[in-house]
Amino acid sequence: MITVIIVMAIVIGGGWFIWGRRGRSSAASATPLGATPENLAFEAFTHGNSCLAAGQFAEATASFQRARELDPKRPHVTERLAEVARRQEATDLLPPAGAAS
Repeated sequence: MITVIIVMAIVIGGGWFIWGRRGRSSAASATPLGATPENLAFEAFTHGNSCLAAGQFAEATASFQRARELDPKRPHVTERLAEVARRQEATDLLPPAGAAS
C-alpha cells in the first residue's frame, strides 16, 4: 500500500512538473492576469489533483474535464480522469465502515 502511495505521489508530482514547465514556455503571450487557456487548464488540473487526493471524485472529474476542454493537448488529463474512475470504483467496492464481516 505504501508503494502505491509513493508511486502515485511521483506520478502526480512528475505530471505537475511537466505541465508547469510547458505552461511557462507560453508565458510570453500571457495577459497580465495570466489568464491564458494553458494557465487556466493548469489551475483546473492542480485543483483536480487536490480534489482527488481528498476523495472528492465528482469535483476532481469536473476539474479534469475543464482542464481537457481548455487544453486538449495534455495527455496527463486523460490519465488523471482514468485514475479518478479507478479510485472511485475501488471506494465503491469497499464495505461501509462498521459493517459486519
